[in-house]
Formats: sequence, structure tokens, C-alpha cells
Amino acid sequence: MKILISSDGTHAHYFQRLAWLNAFRAAGINASMWDCKKVNAFDAFDSFEPDVFLGQAYNLDEALIKCLYERPHIKVGLRAGDWGEQNEEVDRSKYNVLFLSDKERKLLKKLKDETGKPDFVHIHYRQEDVDRTHSYYKDIGIDAKSLMMCADVMAYSDAKFDPKLECDIGFVGGYWPHKGIVINNWLFPLLGDISEYRVKIFGNQIWPVNQYCGYIRDEDVKNLFVSAKICPNLSEPHAHAFGIDINERIFKVLYSGGFCVSDKVAGYNIFGDGLVQAESPEDFKNKIDYYLEHEDEKREIAAKGKRIVEDNHTNFHRIADILSYLDFTEESVTVTKKYNDALQKLRSLN
Repeated sequence: MKILISSDGTHAHYFQRLAWLNAFRAAGINASMWDCKKVNAFDAFDSFEPDVFLGQAYNLDEALIKCLYERPHIKVGLRAGDWGEQNEEVDRSKYNVLFLSDKERKLLKKLKDETGKPDFVHIHYRQEDVDRTHSYYKDIGIDAKSLMMCADVMAYSDAKFDPKLECDIGFVGGYWPHKGIVINNWLFPLLGDISEYRVKIFGNQIWPVNQYCGYIRDEDVKNLFVSAKICPNLSEPHAHAFGIDINERIFKVLYSGGFCVSDKVAGYNIFGDGLVQAESPEDFKNKIDYYLEHEDEKREIAAKGKRIVEDNHTNFHRIADILSYLDFTEESVTVTKKYNDALQKLRSLN
């Protein structure tokens, strides 16, 4: 089996696609990443000849449709924006939600009519939310599936304490005005008095605060998560309003062994009692203050969070889902069994 994964730049979703790539390869499956912004579809498909294509509805064009049409055996999964009854509730001028455009819908219908593909579309919500936000896909005969974010086992294993990264509060992520609506109210009030908390913020975008420390290497991110006493997670406004978006950061922090205090979003219930959630900015500060003084409780919660992600939300779980959605049932079961066997062996050594 050969799997081609389309990517369109090194933003957050690139790292999820990279996580799938790493897991497929570790499972002995021939997988390759295609930069669809730099290499044309014909060259990518002719040089690799995939059996499975994982792409995005918003990157569909006539050339890609032709490549898929010419390969009737190929199986296809596409990331796609919201298209369902819940969309009517969302003020698009206020919330930054990925919606299916009219152009994408027309191209998806054309692809479905001409090739029978895609086999499914997906988004990183819980299935119960996908059933509402993506309900209209059934009108053109396409299944909509949950394919949540995950922790990349290869990238986030063996995190080590680093004294250079030690701090009370450690955060990695971008800052831009829309995301700043929450950050400004929840995190910035903790940054006014630099003597109250030792804070280190890293990211590819410049933050307007003194605690911004610049760029951090990818291989050091996991070490920050275990060197910081608390790793905050803050969501975008639409997650607060509708509870559907599940932040990638939480998977990474918990799998690394870090302790996470997050704002409260309905979708975060998948982390159970391995994640501390705050009801308000004031509660956020209170919980940070409390757990800075209660190391034993913090350690116990972090261990629960790590186990929840290990058991349910790694890149191996996600590729098993992908294989299952494409009716590669035997391969999906094999990936899951190999991962679980390796995990139990590792736990027995610890």
C-alpha cells in the first residue's frame, strides 16, 4: 500500500500530517508527503502512484480531480470545512471557523459524480459534533468522519527536563488578533508583574509582551512542556461559543508528561480528569496559583492525562482510524495491536 499525504505549508495542520506520515512509516506502510503548493498534481501522482490519497477539499482543483479520475482504484480522504445545520448559528464575521465554500462544494460534487470519491471527509471534532457541523455532506453521498488532532509518538516521547527552559508557566504558539481575543483576557493579566510568575513564551510570531522568548526548536518543545510547572492551553473564541474545536496543544502537552491548565471547552471532556479546565479568567489564575503550590496533585493529574492520550490519541490511533474509514480493516487492527503491544511492553519496563 502506498499513501500520499497532501500538505500546503508548515502551519499547525502540517504537524498533524507529519504525525500521520511518521506513524504510517513506522507501521511499515509506504507513505509520502506532497507539498501541493510547490509540486503540481500530475508530477506528484505520476512519480509515486499512490493507492490512498489524503488531502484537503480546499485544495481541490481540476488537475487533482483528473489525477484521481485516472486512478479508479485509489481511495481518498479529504479534510473539509463545516457544512451542516449548525452553520446557520455561526456569525461568520465574529468567529473564525473553517466553512466549506461554494467552490469547494461544487468541486466535491464533481469529484463524487465522476469518480465516486472521496471515501470520506474529516474534521478534528468529536464524531457527535461532526454529525451536526458536517451533516449536509450526506446530500452529495459523502460520509463525514471525526479525525481529531493527536500526539506524535516520535516527536513527543522521552521529554527531558531542561534547566534553561524551567519556568512557572510555559507556552508555545502563535499570536494574532483573533486568537488574542482569548489570550488578552486569560493570559496577559498574569504577565503584568514579572516578579509574580516566571513565564516563557515561544512562537514563530512575535508576541507583544516582555516574556516572549522567540523561536524554539521543534525538538525542544516537548522539553519545555516538562520543564514548565504549568502549560496553559487557550482556545479560539468559536471553541468557547460552540464547544466543537479540540486544540492540538493539549495532546502534545499531556503526552510529553506536562501539566495543562486550559480554558473550558465542551470537546475537552475527552481528556477526563487528566486536564484541569477553568471556567473564567479569574478561575484560570486561581487554578494556576493552586497547582503551583500542590506538586503532588499536579503530578498525579499529569500522569492521568498522559495515560489518556497514550491509550486513545496518538498518531497510531489516527492512522488506524484512517485505515478503518477506508475499509482496510485488517491493516487497522494490525496497527492498533502493534501499538498496544509496544505500549504495554514500555509500561512494564517502567
